[in-house]
Amino acid sequence: MSKRRFREEDWIALGLRELSAKGCDAVKLEAICKAAGLTRGSFYHHFQDHELFLTTLAQHWLKTQTEDVAAAMDAQAPADAQSAALTRAAMEIDSKLELGIRELGRRLPAVDAIIREADATRLAVLGGLYQERYGLDAAAAAQFAYLEYAAFSGIILLDPEIPAPRQKALADLFETTLAQALSPKGRP
Repeated sequence: MSKRRFREEDWIALGLRELSAKGCDAVKLEAICKAAGLTRGSFYHHFQDHELFLTTLAQHWLKTQTEDVAAAMDAQAPADAQSAALTRAAMEIDSKLELGIRELGRRLPAVDAIIREADATRLAVLGGLYQERYGLDAAAAAQFAYLEYAAFSGIILLDPEIPAPRQKALADLFETTLAQALSPKGRP
């Protein structure tokens, strides 16, 4: 029986797993070929160069950990429900992959540009929710979005393996605190 041919999607999946599990060194050309059990020739059959491979990983990360998360919100739902859906989806993000991609971005400008796109999208989604939920103007909503995103990012930096119940408790505390501070008087 012949071995199944390694496709571009297989290289991407392997790269993302290795980056998440072992960090940036695991996606260097020699390391990723070794992990795949394949030659450089097989790699170059799918990717023109190593930088293209790394930017492809970043594009996949952008789609799955930003665009798909934003799409998890029902635009027709009330803002509170959208916010809750966003929080649930964000808690499913692979924190170690998030750290790995950001480390790649410090090394490769093309990946950094993709990270900036993700950050801008994430902040825009959060800012829109703050405007809708609390009636804030765009500038104030952007400030609160930045604060929330900084808290989310900080948790990943402090504890990339944070247990889900602790992450949920912190998200609930953050949400409750902001809701109390931003809600009009008399509203729960």
